[in-house]
Amino acid sequence: MIIAPAPPGYDALAPIDPAQLGPILADREGIDGRSVIIGDPSGDIHIWLPHGAGAGRTALIVPNDGGFDLRLDIALRFFRRLRGQRVALLPPALQLTSLQRSRLIQLLLAHDVQELGGGPREIATEALGSLQATLPSVEWKDSAARRHANRLIRDARALVNGGYLRLLRGK
Repeated sequence: MIIAPAPPGYDALAPIDPAQLGPILADREGIDGRSVIIGDPSGDIHIWLPHGAGAGRTALIVPNDGGFDLRLDIALRFFRRLRGQRVALLPPALQLTSLQRSRLIQLLLAHDVQELGGGPREIATEALGSLQATLPSVEWKDSAARRHANRLIRDARALVNGGYLRLLRGK
């Protein structure tokens, strides 16, 4: 959340004291202003207060970028929290289905096995629980488990090399 001084003439938010929003997990003052992380059961709240913000009447700034929809949803959740209203656990864009969770767990497990020197056979055994990994080489080469393990390896690399950012953006 970016909290800045409100323009004149608006019935803006009252001054915001981050300490009143919940436990402060991190608080850093820098040349660009103050950054605060507040602990919350529905998800940590990251606030940036540029110099001069927060003391007087304030406004929330929602940059119009690739994450606009998600930022707007988070801003609405933040505003509800300021009003003392109930806030859902996570924005819908960040909620994973059980299938998505299972797939991400498989991808991370495949990545871990590969980082430890394992190949497709080990990934088929560990991540997929496949008995096809014990097949002789000729049969293994054409097995569905080998193809699935290779897809896991490819997708795990993509996830670890920046693909996770799509998840954080709700895509």
